[in-house]
Amino acid sequence: MSSQLSLDTPDEDDVFDDHLPRKMQVQSAVHFTPVSVARHAARLLAPIPGMRVLDVGAGPGKFCVVAASEVPACTFVGIELRPHLVRVAKRLAARMSVANVTFLDGDALELDWSEYDAFYFYNPFAEQLSGKAFALDAQIELMPSTFLRYVTGTRERLARARAGTRVVTYHTFGAPAPHGYDLVETHPAGTDRLELWIKNDDEPDLDQAS
Repeated sequence: MSSQLSLDTPDEDDVFDDHLPRKMQVQSAVHFTPVSVARHAARLLAPIPGMRVLDVGAGPGKFCVVAASEVPACTFVGIELRPHLVRVAKRLAARMSVANVTFLDGDALELDWSEYDAFYFYNPFAEQLSGKAFALDAQIELMPSTFLRYVTGTRERLARARAGTRVVTYHTFGAPAPHGYDLVETHPAGTDRLELWIKNDDEPDLDQAS
């Protein structure tokens, strides 16, 4: 990563999480991608130099910072609804000297997804169903209808993506990949699975995406 941080230790998540605010350190095991998973997912998402990857629901940037360090020839962009988490993510990237990563404050459904070659999802919408007990914080309103809107919007945008688009899910994104995606690889990751999907068809089937 940089001379300031080495993750080549058995407790690599503890080492990384020490750079997060204390409250987020406690939440990391539930809400943020483990370092080993982020490294593996980065290689699945961006096998070709120059690829651009969007992390939907980037939180404080753990996945993007680790992934960008793992694949320095590609660009990782994290988008997050909570501005204070975006600020944490930007500080992490600067502290760890990772240049090929960008963090955006906003709603992923308002982005132009055609600018990206691959997408990463660590069940980013689950908070909307789980209520306050599972919430990262109280900064956003939690509603089941919002979960449905995000999952439906995600499937619609993935259905419109060009052939070759890569999608990696860790604990899914809340629904199956839309029509036109092949499940190419499945890897055990704890009690759930890390899955790679690749778009095989340029023609969207929006009936099956919704």
